Amino acid sequence: MIRRRFYGIFGKVFLYTMLILLFVIGGMFLLFSNQVQSAIELTQQQQFSEAVTGFVEQTRGRTTEDIIVLMEDFHRWNASLEMRLISEAGDTLFQTDGFESSTINIGVVEAFGGTEISNDTAEILLDRFNEYNGLSIQRFQIMQQAAFIPLENGLHLQVSGSLSGVSIYREVLGGAAWIFGIIVLVSLIAAFFFAGRIAKPIQRVSSDTHIMSQLLPIDPPKERNDEIGQLSKDVYIMYNRLKSTVSQLETEIERVKRMEENQRYFFSAASHELKTPITAVGGIFEGMLSDIITPEEYTTYLKEGMKLVNEQNKLVSEILELVKLGGELPGVEIESINIRKCLECVIEQLSTFIESKEQTLTIDVAEGIICQLNDKLFSKVLSNVLLNAAQNSPELAEIRITAEEKSGLVLLTVHNGETEIPGAIISNIYEPFYRADEARTSGDGRSGLGLTIVKKALDLMGIAFEIRNIDDGVEFRMNIPTPIE
Repeated sequence: MIRRRFYGIFGKVFLYTMLILLFVIGGMFLLFSNQVQSAIELTQQQQFSEAVTGFVEQTRGRTTEDIIVLMEDFHRWNASLEMRLISEAGDTLFQTDGFESSTINIGVVEAFGGTEISNDTAEILLDRFNEYNGLSIQRFQIMQQAAFIPLENGLHLQVSGSLSGVSIYREVLGGAAWIFGIIVLVSLIAAFFFAGRIAKPIQRVSSDTHIMSQLLPIDPPKERNDEIGQLSKDVYIMYNRLKSTVSQLETEIERVKRMEENQRYFFSAASHELKTPITAVGGIFEGMLSDIITPEEYTTYLKEGMKLVNEQNKLVSEILELVKLGGELPGVEIESINIRKCLECVIEQLSTFIESKEQTLTIDVAEGIICQLNDKLFSKVLSNVLLNAAQNSPELAEIRITAEEKSGLVLLTVHNGETEIPGAIISNIYEPFYRADEARTSGDGRSGLGLTIVKKALDLMGIAFEIRNIDDGVEFRMNIPTPIE
């Protein structure tokens, strides 16, 4: 976990931040050290100049012996400076004990007290100095000072010194190193927390997107008023839209699968329903050709064949009607129709069949009930529902139609008594060609498509419906919308 953290966004931000801080702090330290060095050198040069100038002023008007006494006293108080007094002939009249070990800087030859040394004189003094000391004078070395000063009576003073600036410089830099070290440590801690503050929301976005990639549930991001907050919000919105789209696609795929399965089942069932009567008619014709059926029996068998052909013609018409409804063809217009008048038209067509079974039809529907429907489709629905009720009710049974208005809807109910739908099959009754008997025979004139057409038509008009068992029979209910006032 720690390794992944330091190799991730946190480690990169921390590393880059520390590199920048170290670069800035290192540059500041170098600049500071150079400035300290220059300041110490300048201060020491000023001190050297002031000390030597003051001594030269004291030598004015004094004898050689007095000057030597002044040199001894001066060296006692300025032990870091080494001195030599040279006569006009170049002889050493006096020098301090450590003078020979000092390194002379010929790059600093200055005039004090207003008296300047000419180039020729400086060269002569330099040659004599080298002759007496056997030294090869080098270029400027840090913290070294030297001066050749002409005095009265042809005397020359040579002063050099290894000042205490080096130790001061080291002390200052040593203290500064501690201070900069503390600054680096504080910067390290600050960079650690800074990297954490920057990396944490990015790591959260990365973790959330990983969970999103698996389409797993995730909490909404925390509110932030910066670009990372906006990014988290946009990613979350995109994730929700993606989930919604995926859910819709899954639903659509499932719907298409069910539709394909229904189509396969429909064509299989339709083929079976059409094959049986065609085989029967073919058997009649084969019997006639083979003289199995005698000419005297032709009329009887031809009537039976004609009956089968008429039933199949009716079945094909219903299949075509179902295909139209399933395709949801355009042109389904919703209009205001009178429920009572629509019922009377349908009942007129079915009255003969209902009377043949000596069944009682009761209508409890007010005259002025208006609903929003497609007249043709709704007439087909009523015809199939009433026919189904009559076919599945015993003789002498009552079929009752009622309508009740409430809250913008009309509850239309078709009740057929003394019958019941087995619970195991009630969810299958809308399937094409489904019949309660396993033999699936069509000898009773039923195609098995009536309730399938009912469901398609009601779905197409957006009408909620259900069929259920009640205490004294079966009830088919429809919630039909009324016109908006």
